[in-house]
Amino acid sequence: MTSQARANLDAPDVAVTRAAPSGAYVTRLLDAASLLPARYRLLQQATIVELGAVLIVAALFRYLGLGTVGLNSDEAVYAGQSASLAGNQHFTALFPIVRAHPLLLQLVMAPLYRSGIVDTPGRYVAATFGVATVALVYVLGRVLYDHRVATVGALLLAVMPYHVVIGRQIMLDGPMAFFTTAALLCLALAARRNARAGWLVAAGASIGLATLTKETAIIMIGSAFAFICLTSHMWRPVRFPLAGAGIALLLTFAYPVLTSMSGGSRSGQNYLLWQLTRQPNHDFAFYVVVVGASMGFGLLAVALLGLFARRFTGRTVTWREGLLLSWIIVPFAFFQIWPVKGFSYLMPLAPAIALLGARAVVPAAARLRTRAGRRYAAVLIPLVTVSLVVPSVMRVVTPTTSGLAGAGGLPGGREVGQWVDTHVPIGSHLITIGPSMANVIEYYSGRRCDALSVSPNPLHRNPTYQPIVNADAELKSANYEYIVWDAYSARRSPHFAARTEQLRRRFDGHPVHVQRGELNGKADQPIIIIYEVHP
Repeated sequence: MTSQARANLDAPDVAVTRAAPSGAYVTRLLDAASLLPARYRLLQQATIVELGAVLIVAALFRYLGLGTVGLNSDEAVYAGQSASLAGNQHFTALFPIVRAHPLLLQLVMAPLYRSGIVDTPGRYVAATFGVATVALVYVLGRVLYDHRVATVGALLLAVMPYHVVIGRQIMLDGPMAFFTTAALLCLALAARRNARAGWLVAAGASIGLATLTKETAIIMIGSAFAFICLTSHMWRPVRFPLAGAGIALLLTFAYPVLTSMSGGSRSGQNYLLWQLTRQPNHDFAFYVVVVGASMGFGLLAVALLGLFARRFTGRTVTWREGLLLSWIIVPFAFFQIWPVKGFSYLMPLAPAIALLGARAVVPAAARLRTRAGRRYAAVLIPLVTVSLVVPSVMRVVTPTTSGLAGAGGLPGGREVGQWVDTHVPIGSHLITIGPSMANVIEYYSGRRCDALSVSPNPLHRNPTYQPIVNADAELKSANYEYIVWDAYSARRSPHFAARTEQLRRRFDGHPVHVQRGELNGKADQPIIIIYEVHP
């Protein structure tokens, strides 16, 4: 972008009066209805075409085949909480309302789970948040750069495997990323010359809503203040950044206060204690290797190189890149240091990374007029996009069976849960290898399941789960009638898988149901087996 263009972008508005053709009245009405000031002209015809095309792509990747695979463990918990909030008697005994995280998403989904045993509706809610986040990235790109960067940035996020996979699940991180992206947009608006400082208050409110979705979003307050400290004029007047932080903290503490008033504070305290004392669950390179691959190494590479390459991009590093980098570095550093690493924890970073990648592959307007600039964009944009599209398509067509929490569905889980609901007597209890399969079976069947891998030490287990202190004694007393083996838990916990096999042999377990599916690239393999045991 040329210096003159950048000056025009930062310049305050001036009143402009011009005659409008008769066909422009619809556009004026749409502009008047937009949340942003009319000067940005975000809803002109060209914008509608660009944004509409990108949103169609985003919707296709997020809505198609949502019900192909049943719920995984986390999805079962959040959907079960929604059903309990709605008073669905099938779930209230096994899925308490106060369990772990805040309940904003669960409240939104609750009307969809008022009756029956349904699973897919919540995924449509989560997917809608994902599509809306793509739209916010387009608006953010227009505010920070121009319509070219906005379109490419939104497209990159629309097809990013990381955002697609998590956005297709009933996970808290997708809606949380929507609100954190809204906060990022408010900060971008507040940083512009002669902008209204009230956008800082709106940013704080957006972060507060994000924390009501998932408490880890509180880290984004650090990102916001890191950027404000780098941009001195945003401290004037100081009451606005402080008011924004105050609103964010007020909304953040609303959930624990309400939980305490409702008598559920002990559960929340136990969960917090467990989180603080958990052992590392992945190695130090997990985010770089696993999450980086899901975000796209090609996208990450061009985003990083674009910060230093000036020959083709024609852009220098400005406060815009400072804002995006602050949004990325602070949470990444925190979660990298934090011993517990989750696949979905870095979801708020995805929009900023997509825009940095778009900035790198889209040259400035002056460069696009040259043959070299057009050739650069014509080669790099499709290359980066295709590098994201191919794995995204594979993840949609063939849901992952890796067993990594948050990385996909759980093939066979819904079918097994439905079989248990039909064939296992009410009041029966089942033993599983791990709590993931237990949650899924409980969701679909309403039968109580306990996992062998749950530690008897309260400091080393999720306080929601009950340990089996002496499985042999429990089976001899006929407190459990079935043992469930599944390939995914067995791969993650070979020790407890071996213990399950030992109990099966000792108590004369014989298979009553075998669920088959694809395993390790081979079709028609036993992936879940239910054994009936005898004392």
